[in-house]
Amino acid sequence: MNDATESTETNSTPTPPSPLSPTHLGDRPWSYWLKKILVCNPFYLASAALLLFGLYRISIDPNFLPQESGQLYFNFTSLQLYEFLLVATAMLLARRLIWYDAKLLVTMENLLVLVPFMLVSQAALIERKAVWIFCGAAALFAVARSALAERGVSALRFPPRLALVGVCILAVNAAWPVIYRSLHQNKFGTKIESGAAYEANWLGWVVLLPALIALANLLPRPCTGGKSPVQGRWFPVGLFALWLLGSIVHLYSLGYVYDFDLRREWLVPAQWVLAWTLHLRLPDYVGSLPPLARKLTFVLPLPATLTAANETGSNVFFVLNVVNLFAFAWHVWRERGNKLALHLTLLTFAGVVAAMPAPMFHYLAGRFDRTDLIVLALLVYAMVATLLTRNPKLAIVGAIAAAISGGAMREHSGDAWHWAAQAGLIFFLLHSLRWRDYEHQGAAAVRIVVAACWLIHSLIWVRQDAVIWQPFTAAGVVLFVCWSRGFVFHRWSPLVVPGSALAVALSGPANLLVTKIQTAPVGVLALAGSLLLFALGTAAALTKHRWHKIEDAG
Repeated sequence: MNDATESTETNSTPTPPSPLSPTHLGDRPWSYWLKKILVCNPFYLASAALLLFGLYRISIDPNFLPQESGQLYFNFTSLQLYEFLLVATAMLLARRLIWYDAKLLVTMENLLVLVPFMLVSQAALIERKAVWIFCGAAALFAVARSALAERGVSALRFPPRLALVGVCILAVNAAWPVIYRSLHQNKFGTKIESGAAYEANWLGWVVLLPALIALANLLPRPCTGGKSPVQGRWFPVGLFALWLLGSIVHLYSLGYVYDFDLRREWLVPAQWVLAWTLHLRLPDYVGSLPPLARKLTFVLPLPATLTAANETGSNVFFVLNVVNLFAFAWHVWRERGNKLALHLTLLTFAGVVAAMPAPMFHYLAGRFDRTDLIVLALLVYAMVATLLTRNPKLAIVGAIAAAISGGAMREHSGDAWHWAAQAGLIFFLLHSLRWRDYEHQGAAAVRIVVAACWLIHSLIWVRQDAVIWQPFTAAGVVLFVCWSRGFVFHRWSPLVVPGSALAVALSGPANLLVTKIQTAPVGVLALAGSLLLFALGTAAALTKHRWHKIEDAG
């Protein structure tokens, strides 16, 4: 009985809450949470936020320094002194091996490094000479602070590739205010959509911003060792993200100050470059990606361009998909078994056709309109996708797509249905070259029937109104494919396909010969028959020893 009582007491003993349970977290005193917050040192962040708020209030205060140039001088000087204070404090903390706070100050300094250029950009009415002076000074001060930090504490030295990326971004942001201010002199009106100033703003969003994003591919590979503030797995890419975010805000501010509208398709090149960059560099930071995630990053560049798909008068969607087409095709060439890359190539081709610029469209399309070309591109995609399989049943789908395409190409001619039949039958026969007859019962018989139908249709066609080159061209395509297949893979069977193609190629000359025979005089025909029989007799005499053996008498 005592044992039962002890067992009951033991089982009824409450289990202490785990360290991560809500009950345990709720029992923590307020001093615990206060220490957690203070360890993150929010004072530095609050200081930077208050500085930016103060600069903003000064820039809109009409009583304190009412002139725009005076406000710019004051804010610019205050910001530069504050950034030098950040660097000096970071050096002091790094010498004392206080790495977290040193890294925080380095990050804050790089967050503020582009703000002086934004201040200059906001001062739209200052002289061009002053813009040059302020931008040059801001760039020199930024380089000086970096050199000072590296010389004072070697642990604050950036990797060479990260430093190169930073210099490029700094140079672009320093040049932007100068370019905009110079072109502003010759700009007339508001919300303009032409001229040098407008083109410069357009290039900033469509060319320069994507180029800055592409610099991420130059970042050094993540380093997990070392205690330096500028080392670590995510620090270089995080710093680059701050620089890039500052550049985007700076470019937007320039457009706002100089009264340019931002069109949504201008953001598509940046999205597209970011998608390719994620595909190329994400494995460096997260390790080996699962196959599904890797495929997802590979697909991203295609939908990234869709934002600009419906924008009339813009060639952004067309240009980006042309580049996508070459990129996906290169992957198909490098990885022959990559079916995802092949399907993306075909879909991108359809997108290129859909977005073809108007002058090129009318030159290449002829009588087709854009809808016809889009449908044609989708039909080509269906045919190529069908050719990737060995299933005879799916050959019917590809043959129908080929027939529709062939008929559409000759839509305005009287022989459209003949070309449709030829295209469908030819596609089916070419697809049959990939069949494994032993896997599908009756496949060989179906091939023979389709080949016979092709020959019969060709004979009917040439008896009506087909020009002699038309069936010859159709048969030439099949003969070329069969010869190429045999030359490369040394596979010549099944012979019914090239045999039927040869018969179709001869259908035109045979029809011409029959027509001539029907109208020729009987005497001429008799002479021709005599010569033909003589030739056959000579051939029989020359080959008699091969097909007829004389037995010895006796």
